[in-house]
Amino acid sequence: MNKILYFLIPYITLSTFNYEFAKEAVTYSTPFVFNLIRYITSAIIFLVLGGKLILSKDILFLSAMTTTSSVLWAYGLLYVSPAESAVLSYSMPLFAIPIALLIVKENPSPYELLGLGIGFSGILIYSIPLMKGSIGLGALITVVNAIFWAGFTVYYRKLKDKDPYDINASQFILGSLLLLPFAPIGFGIKLNTFFIDGIAYTSIIGGALSFFLWNMLAKLERVAKLTVMTFSVPIFSTIIQSIETYDLPQLSQVLGISVMFTGILISRLGKGIKKKLQAKRNKILLQEK
Repeated sequence: MNKILYFLIPYITLSTFNYEFAKEAVTYSTPFVFNLIRYITSAIIFLVLGGKLILSKDILFLSAMTTTSSVLWAYGLLYVSPAESAVLSYSMPLFAIPIALLIVKENPSPYELLGLGIGFSGILIYSIPLMKGSIGLGALITVVNAIFWAGFTVYYRKLKDKDPYDINASQFILGSLLLLPFAPIGFGIKLNTFFIDGIAYTSIIGGALSFFLWNMLAKLERVAKLTVMTFSVPIFSTIIQSIETYDLPQLSQVLGISVMFTGILISRLGKGIKKKLQAKRNKILLQEK
């Protein structure tokens, strides 16, 4: 667990701010151009670090799902706030668990399922006020993005024996090629400090580094456990947005976030409870002997 924390804590911290910076960047560019810049930048970083292009069916699937997720995430941000995008994106665990069961044969524990169910019910409670008009469309797009995010997370897990620099270099090179034909659609960039700050953060810190951390986490931890552990990202994103805008979230959103946090605690405490019960059983067996 300690090794996981070296990747998990920075991932949560960096991802919390990624939604704010991405919102700034897509406000002044199109989603395809925004992601093309991110992917080219990330590809260069991983190539410089020694990553190599590898081609296989799994890598192609990974690249397609990563790219689709990124584009849908950016389109969703045109309609919803950064905090709303973060919360809705974290419907991802609902889809990751069945996909992981099918592709990498990982069975979730009862505590992980309970934590996931409670955490996801918190997302549903949070989302109720959003389901109307253009915000509702953005919410739907963001949830579909979560399906593809779940898919590439499972493929990260499936490819855990591969070099992470090679995997990320490959997915960003192939992703750039996938994005390139669509970049001219509604092409537009408005250069200002908001766009530059947003694209810099989401390309380097929220792009290459965050993808690398997520890749490493997927190598170290089963999908069910990993996805529930990261429910804290939308919680922190909502708190930060409230502080910045002086606009408190609605009661249903506060309730939803509270339920999500409860899900995290249950999924994590379950492991400790299981260890304590096993220790008691072992003690009883020793006494009987």
